[in-house]
Amino acid sequence: MKIKRDKLYAVLTGDIVGFSKLSVERRRLLHDTMRQGSLAAQKAFAGAIPLEADVFRGDSWQLLVADIAASLEVGLFLRAYLRAHSETEKLDTRMAIGIGTVDFVPDDRVSKGDGQAYRHSGLALEKMTRAGTMCFRFPNWELEESMDVMIHLIDVSAQNWSSRQALAVTGAIRGLKQEEIGNLWKPPISQQSVNRHLQRAGWFAVEKAIQFYKQQLMKAVK
Repeated sequence: MKIKRDKLYAVLTGDIVGFSKLSVERRRLLHDTMRQGSLAAQKAFAGAIPLEADVFRGDSWQLLVADIAASLEVGLFLRAYLRAHSETEKLDTRMAIGIGTVDFVPDDRVSKGDGQAYRHSGLALEKMTRAGTMCFRFPNWELEESMDVMIHLIDVSAQNWSSRQALAVTGAIRGLKQEEIGNLWKPPISQQSVNRHLQRAGWFAVEKAIQFYKQQLMKAVK
């Protein structure tokens, strides 16, 4: 992959919560779910995700986002997708969003890349406390601390998403109308039911936080 050395990228690094407690078969299927989620994210955020997510060491994953303003949306989409497709186990993932430059990224494995964004993301995940499952790092930026606090507040909502709420969120993040989101269910559900799922997921507050995140990062790169 061709990298622009003066451009800022986002690297999302994560691991699956409770992975070791899953059966061997479920752990194997989890790889398929993560891959499907990655492909769905690439389709939903066209141009923002140049390469497929890389799953490694069983429970770890990494993703490169070329449009840093979209990085929170991408991360929440993947998290919601995982929860929506694991109704029984209610799977979740820890996740660190690191912003910075990138030195190189091989075309075959995102996790083999290197640069500031990789180091910020990886170190943030290592230092994450058990109290949270999401964090943000953009060192030497005056808004880093406040953005990290905001993401921790979003995390409180995301940790409690049911599979149905998470499915509704995957549609809302993509900008689908509530009637369209209802068609994600088989059989479809009503617009009123979708609205209830989104309300209980805290989506309308999360949506405002996403917009603030995007605005601030767009200002940061000007």
